[in-house]
Order: sequence, then C-alpha cells, then structure tokens
Amino acid sequence: MNPARCTALAAALGLCAGAAPAAEMPAEITDLMRLWSGVHDSAVQVILDDRSPRTAAADLARLRTVIEPVDLPWLGATVLYLEETPHDVPGAPRRQLLLRLSIDSQLRPQRIRVRQFTLKDPAQWRGLFADPQAQRALRRTDVETLPGCDLLLSRDGDQFEGGTLGRGCVWPPADPQRYVDYRLQVGAGLYWFRSRQFRFEDDVLVQESAGYDWPALHLARLYSCRIRWSASGARADLAPLLALSVADRGGHAEFSLPDGRAMRLTLHSDDWPFDASNQALVLTLQDLSPGGAVVHSWTSVDGQVTAAMKVMDARCGPVVPSASRSPASMRR
Repeated sequence: MNPARCTALAAALGLCAGAAPAAEMPAEITDLMRLWSGVHDSAVQVILDDRSPRTAAADLARLRTVIEPVDLPWLGATVLYLEETPHDVPGAPRRQLLLRLSIDSQLRPQRIRVRQFTLKDPAQWRGLFADPQAQRALRRTDVETLPGCDLLLSRDGDQFEGGTLGRGCVWPPADPQRYVDYRLQVGAGLYWFRSRQFRFEDDVLVQESAGYDWPALHLARLYSCRIRWSASGARADLAPLLALSVADRGGHAEFSLPDGRAMRLTLHSDDWPFDASNQALVLTLQDLSPGGAVVHSWTSVDGQVTAAMKVMDARCGPVVPSASRSPASMRR
C-alpha cells in the first residue's frame, strides 16, 4: 500500500508501511471506531443553567454530529474527527475535535483513553473528514489539547461508556472557574452524552445538559435499494445482484459482493448535516475494505437516488411515495 494513501482505519488494522501488525491492535479500539463513526442525529436537553434557570427546562436543541476516521500519522494510527452542528445551521459547526484513541495500560482494568484536540482555526478545517488534502496539510502546530479532558472508556457488552475523571477538565481554559464532568455512551444505534459543570469553590452543579438519539424515528420512510454488480468490471455488464430494504434518517445495511468485499449502504434525509434546505435524500456507499472508497450521491427527498462505484451501483427509491413529507413538514 502507498503510505500516502494509508487511511486511519487501514493503519488500525496494521496494513500500512511501518504500522503495527493487526494482532497488536486491540479489538476494543477498532470496535469503538466502528461504532462511534457515522452521522448522529441528537436531541440536546438543557437540564440546568445558572445563567437562565427559568428557561433551561424548555431549552431543547437538535444537533447533527459527523464522526469519521482521519489520516494523521503524526497524531496516531487511530484518530477520529468530530464535527457537531446545529440541525438548522449546518454551515456553522459549534464543535470540531480530533479524538486520538489508545489503550491506557497503566489503568486497572485497562481502558481506552480518548485524548481530545481542538483546532486553533476551526473554520479552516471544516469538513476535514472528507478532505484528504486538508488532512495532509494539518500540522501539530494547528491543534491544542487539555490532558485533563481525556475520556476514559470501558467496554460493557456491545457498548462503550465512561467519561472524564476528577477536576482536571476546566472551563474556561484561560481562567478556570469550573470543572467539567462529561459522560459518554456509544453502541450500535446508541449515542448518549451528558455534560455537567461544577464550581471549583464549593463543587456546586451550575450547568447540566444531556444529548440522546433524536426521537422522531416514526417519520422515517422505507426505501427499496437495488444493487447491480459487474463480474468483468465493465459497466455495460452490470447485472442485478440483490435488493435491500433500508429506512432513511441513517438507516443502513451491510452486504458482500461476489468478489468477497464487504459493503455498507446508508440513507440520510433530514438528519444529514450538509444540506441547508433539509430537503435532500443522500445515499452513501462504502467499501469496508481497509482504504476502501466512499461514494455519496443525493437528490430531492421524494426522488430516486443512484450511487456508482467501478464494478457496482445502487439505486434507491421510496417504497411508498408520500406527499405528506412536504418541505414544511420536514422543517418541523
């Protein structure tokens, strides 16, 4: 493999020049990267706010968070990029972080340590997860970190949970008056977090908010996706392979091609964070092989969408077209 094209996930599997063998990379790291990655559609509830106590209980926001592996060898072999945006303002991220995952062997039991890095000029690196050129340009001098805000996560069945420890994660960093307790839970179809701020002087809780999966899944629609594959590699030879039923709003299905490659198909509608109109249907095809390609394609919400790779394509359309999903209903 060309080292310049070594992806973060390929490095985690030990397939890059100079990388550790796959057997040396704990399964917990690769599993957490797989479960944490993706587009998360969350409702965030402000539970307590000392600056606005009367309105805190009614303060409910909707966020969309993209978390994807990025290729930053100087930072580590297993690094995720997080970009969190308000649902209705996709062009203005409120958080952009780099997350470096490693096993902390000094702890008993061992846990995954997640070091958080902030970007000195966040606007310059927006969409970093989808921009290999920007990833190559990013340097250590472009990021900052606060070790006290490390997350320590443990596996619990098919989930990972944990958070910060003690009073080391301070706010604001330049003039610490509070410390932050942050909790996180990640699993298949699960993304939950809670942030609490305490005063240093008396340990009184002054701010608290929690985020959980957006509950409006009853609005999701079912789509039929037809997969074609070409044994010769020529698009003229594409032939039907299989059909899948997938819901939008982050619904996904995994399947294998006759050549053995594992694939993932995902559909997004108004949970996708890069369409300001909230009226797009986005189809993503991902080759799950280390360093595999990712293809995005989009259309209007009531149309059919097709995404193509070299030897295959996928075409998805609604099983039951619905006039009720008008632009007005989608902005609710």
